[in-house]
Amino acid sequence: MMEKLKNFFIKIKSVKNIELYVALVLAAVVVIIIFAGTAQKKSADSAGDNSYISQMEHKICSVIEKIDGCGKASVAISYASNEEKVYVYETETTSSGGVVKQSSSIVTYKGEPLVTKTLPPKILGVVVIAEGASDPVIKYQIVNVVVTLLDVQAKDVRVLTYKS
Repeated sequence: MMEKLKNFFIKIKSVKNIELYVALVLAAVVVIIIFAGTAQKKSADSAGDNSYISQMEHKICSVIEKIDGCGKASVAISYASNEEKVYVYETETTSSGGVVKQSSSIVTYKGEPLVTKTLPPKILGVVVIAEGASDPVIKYQIVNVVVTLLDVQAKDVRVLTYKS
């Protein structure tokens, strides 16, 4: 076994520019690790947005299906922006020669920015398809449920009759 190991190291030493090959392999590994981390963070961010939207669609659907005279329902929400995070800022004031300068920077904790709150995505519109929506009273109640739960305007809500 030791003999094979010695022969292996002798062969490696005989390769020209081995340092260059090792450096290229290490650089490739670093690039892969960086891109993998970035891709995971982006997918986690978008999953968070989709999760919020999915939760709201499910919640609205379950409430609508409980309205008297309304049967099966389906809800789709369109949104314009991802969730917005509000960060903690630290402001520093310095004065020199009668000139006052203010600078602010984001406060970090363990290398991550400190978030005070997360605002939900901006909702553009909502489509509800429900059994019983052909009845104007049911349709009005469905619109009111959506307006109340999502804080959107009634003009941004479309209610359609479920296909039988």
